[in-house]
Amino acid sequence: MPPLIFAWSLFVDNREDIRNALKSADEELRRAVIDSLRGKDLGDVGEFVFTAMGDGSWRVRKEAVNVFVAAEPSGHFIAELLELLRDEGNAGLRNSAAEAIVMLGERAALQLKKLAGDPDAGVRKFVVDVMGGIGGVEFIPVLLAALHDSDVNVSAAAAEHLGTIGDAGVVPELLAAIAANENAFFRFSVLSALGKLGTPGPVPEEIKKLVGQDIFSKVLYDCLGSIGDHTAAPILLEGFLSSQKSARCAAVKAFNRILLRSGAMERQQLQGVMRRLSGGEVVLAFMELLEVEGHDTALAEAVTNLLGVIGDPRAAVPLLAAYLTERLSSLALNALSALGPAGMDTLREIYPRADEKVCGAICTLFGKLGYPGGDDLIRNALRNPSPLVRRSAVQAAGQRGLSDCIPEIIGLLEEADDGFSGAIVSCLQLLAQKDSHPVRTVARQLADSEQPQRRRDAALLFAALRDGDYLSRLAKDEDPSVRQTSVAAIGKLHIPSLQGVLQIALVDETPEVRMVAAEALGESGNADALEPLRLALRDDDSRVQCAALKSMTRLEPLAILDVIKPLLPTAGGLLMITCLEVLESLGGNAALDLVEAVLDNEDEELVILAFNILSRHDKERILRNAERLFAHHHAGIRYDTAATLAGLPGQRPRAVLKNALKNEGNNLVRDLMKRLLKGGA
Repeated sequence: MPPLIFAWSLFVDNREDIRNALKSADEELRRAVIDSLRGKDLGDVGEFVFTAMGDGSWRVRKEAVNVFVAAEPSGHFIAELLELLRDEGNAGLRNSAAEAIVMLGERAALQLKKLAGDPDAGVRKFVVDVMGGIGGVEFIPVLLAALHDSDVNVSAAAAEHLGTIGDAGVVPELLAAIAANENAFFRFSVLSALGKLGTPGPVPEEIKKLVGQDIFSKVLYDCLGSIGDHTAAPILLEGFLSSQKSARCAAVKAFNRILLRSGAMERQQLQGVMRRLSGGEVVLAFMELLEVEGHDTALAEAVTNLLGVIGDPRAAVPLLAAYLTERLSSLALNALSALGPAGMDTLREIYPRADEKVCGAICTLFGKLGYPGGDDLIRNALRNPSPLVRRSAVQAAGQRGLSDCIPEIIGLLEEADDGFSGAIVSCLQLLAQKDSHPVRTVARQLADSEQPQRRRDAALLFAALRDGDYLSRLAKDEDPSVRQTSVAAIGKLHIPSLQGVLQIALVDETPEVRMVAAEALGESGNADALEPLRLALRDDDSRVQCAALKSMTRLEPLAILDVIKPLLPTAGGLLMITCLEVLESLGGNAALDLVEAVLDNEDEELVILAFNILSRHDKERILRNAERLFAHHHAGIRYDTAATLAGLPGQRPRAVLKNALKNEGNNLVRDLMKRLLKGGA
């Protein structure tokens, strides 16, 4: 800080010097002078603060506003501040005064209300804006009166701010005002406010009278989207073909909002209305509005949804573009499904001229939507030069159950990368249910491959074929990833004869295999797995221990407490977290007793986890353990304990809290305890 400015921060007693400094060309000096007045009596320095509010620099004005508000001004100074609103020659001064009043909030309410009837319309407008900026409900009567102000700027601002404050009780008076005041600007403001306030219901008569006046179309439709129910449909249908694009967009979004929130019966009626538009010009208008990469997400979603409701097959192509857009993909899929076979016929017609991205999407859609008319196209797409199209065709062939394509799909494995081979294997898993022989043949070939990835693929196929013999062989593969995949597959088959394979895998040299084996034994449902799983609890890898504990819980939940109890004294980290999760899932006093034991753990994160479980299920246990919780070294635990006790009934929690306050050394926790005790007084 320059020496001169620093000096001002210390000595500002000479009033004439202050006046001169505020005239300086140095902006930082002027700001520093005002900052130096912070904390002083406004009776002594108010003149300078008000002067600075009209400074040419926004930084100086901002400093003056902050100094004024921090001084907690009395009503006299607030009234003086409001007089600054009359200065028509200095917009910065008026804006600073308004900002200061808003920051003062309801402390300025009395003075604001007195000024609401000022003869100067400009002052009344500022007063209304400030009331809206504060947003207090106590200003509602004044703002309602201002709806009838002779100056339209004041009345329109009052309507706008009533909408912002958000009290729906003013809706009747807004409707009466929009009927009485024909000024277009005022009606715009009221419609906007109603859109924020209204509860969905029948369209008010006052609103119906504005229908057909193009100047109000957009804001009227926006309003109906918020306050209208199914009775707004005829009005919005007219808006679909409005000459103004903004009005068409508003009508579409409003109709979609009403449709989505309507009850089942009303929704069915609205859908029937929309379906009757199929084949007409409205569909073309909707298609023109669908900008899948546009900024208006609500419009794109509304058009996509409504095109599906209408069901016109002409919409298939624009909906396909929406399907290719991530944000609209799910919605577009539903809409395309609603078009039925006729829509898919349209896509089939454009396929020969489409680029590879579109061709791939068409194949995907034919598979997902189960379109039989696209089966030949899918078969041909398996030979498409584009890998993207071939991959989409493979997935579609599996979904459509085209088992005659198995040889061709198998042939694609040779050139496939890992991602594509995964799609091929997934397809073959589906097709194995229809024709197992060729799939079994390729699975055996893959099982003999030198590449671990191919042997993993074989395991997945043998799982689809429920071939336990080959899976048992692959569970002993030299590659741990193949063993892991095979063991996981065996677990899902629930074949009793393979139980021994899983138990052997439980002592595999690779922890990932042991973990999967433990999970698989739990899925088997066989109680004979309990003893091997008990041994796995001693594994040196915590992931294996956790998998074993979860599986034992699944197999014999009634006995799991006896398993967990001896683990608690030495368990840590992931195993302890799993123990606590299991105990919470079991519930009951015996389980919560074991959770209580964790409150003495050295690991604060585990204590927090146990604390939260007890808080969710039995807060009285927090009271029972309050003494040791308040003795914990972690301040967060003491903080949470205090907050929990404050919510318990009776005098004992308060007494415990008061006693803990005597020994609490953390300021944050102490402050909370004091507030809680004061609040309960």
